[in-house]
Amino acid sequence: MPGKTAKYSIAVLALILVLSAPVFGKGKAEDASVIDLNPQWVLSITAFDVSSLPPAQRVVGDIMVRSLAKSLTDVNHRIRVSEEYSYYKNLAFLLALEDAGKKLAARREARDLLLYKGYPEWQYKNEIKTADEAIKKLEEEYQKAEEAVIKVSAEPVFKLTEENTGGTFPAAPAKNGEYRYCVNKKADAFVTGVVSEFHGRLVLTIRMYTLYTRSFDYEDSFIFSADDMNLMEEEMAGRLAAAISGASPSALSIRADPEDAVILVKESYAGQGDTGIQEHSPGPVDVSVSAAGYGSASVSVELAEGELTEMQVILRPIPETNFNIIFPNGTTSVYQGALYIGEAPLALRAPLNQFEYIHGETPAGDTTSVIFRAGQTGDVINLPAAIPKGKDNKPLGTSRRRFYDGWTAFWIALPTAFILEGVKNTYRNAYTYWGDADVGVTSDVLNGVSIGAWVGFGLAAGYSVFRMIWYNHTASKSVPKMVKNGK
Repeated sequence: MPGKTAKYSIAVLALILVLSAPVFGKGKAEDASVIDLNPQWVLSITAFDVSSLPPAQRVVGDIMVRSLAKSLTDVNHRIRVSEEYSYYKNLAFLLALEDAGKKLAARREARDLLLYKGYPEWQYKNEIKTADEAIKKLEEEYQKAEEAVIKVSAEPVFKLTEENTGGTFPAAPAKNGEYRYCVNKKADAFVTGVVSEFHGRLVLTIRMYTLYTRSFDYEDSFIFSADDMNLMEEEMAGRLAAAISGASPSALSIRADPEDAVILVKESYAGQGDTGIQEHSPGPVDVSVSAAGYGSASVSVELAEGELTEMQVILRPIPETNFNIIFPNGTTSVYQGALYIGEAPLALRAPLNQFEYIHGETPAGDTTSVIFRAGQTGDVINLPAAIPKGKDNKPLGTSRRRFYDGWTAFWIALPTAFILEGVKNTYRNAYTYWGDADVGVTSDVLNGVSIGAWVGFGLAAGYSVFRMIWYNHTASKSVPKMVKNGK
């Protein structure tokens, strides 16, 4: 019996292991499915431009690109800086979301079309049920795509396009066609060059366009003779290989005074007061710092590869001046621009030499306004007499509206007059040809109507011209009075 029991125990254990294998296997499969996306960095080498060389020397362009392609086979991978990594990560997320969205939209459209298939009621219900289940699964997949954690390869494998590997080097794209070229070639970057002659020697200028920056972020030049072309090719390949491999990122730290100053790096928000240490690609970087009540500062900084650049920016306060606002009609609500600031008379403080717009309104509804330059108009600002409430408070808007009405009437009257003129001429020609008395009577009536239409058109045209002139006159008078030299 003990031996038999042992056999049963072994059999049960084996069965448990067999049943649990899919569970363990599933966990391994899920771990294995977490792989780095975009594992390759593809470069396209275009044919160099040798159009400025004599025909006998143009072969050097083909020799250079083939030598360059052969030399770059020694490059193994590229190190992505944070900006490039973020670009490909966001791109992978959008592509995954787009794919899931297209599947879901197609399935929903197919469900809507079931209504027009002509199925019997029982079959239609079954098809709807099947479609709803499929849509539910696709919605779950879309939700997973939204919540998925995207991981992109930080060190993708470098390779040339299949064209370059096969010895073919396409023409460089035209200006503004660089991004589309990379997309069509499925390349992350491309290299192009121009070879020209300079006093018996050759000059090569090469540039590399990268997809994630959408610009030429690498450029170099070489001058050489035919005798030392091999040395130039080695140097060119070495420099380009270093650029392709990915330079060590630079770091930038900016501190600003005052502490609430807004800091922009490459026209993007980088922090307020202190950015901390942020990673950037080597090269020039534009920095701007601004704060309310202070003069702004802008500077271009050259970031060195693998080094930390620290900056201290101190903004200077903008000089301010005080002035009093006095209104002619007693107590008035005062607005600085569109902001209510109190009741007159009152004292204000504003940046020196800056234009200010002050608007006032009395309890009775009378309004007045003035434009002045702080510090150049004296300490006291007297506003002109307020406009009584009974008058048109918005004469410019009224004049504009009436001008539009006249312009509309003009374009209604003109085609109407032309149409009636054509109908009148048709009836007149018919009466002349047939001599029918009824047609003649209708022709006479239409002649009077046509004359009236042309008179109406003339009146509309005159009214439109008058309203245009009056609109310009009102616009000139509607500009607030500007105080000059303290008067």
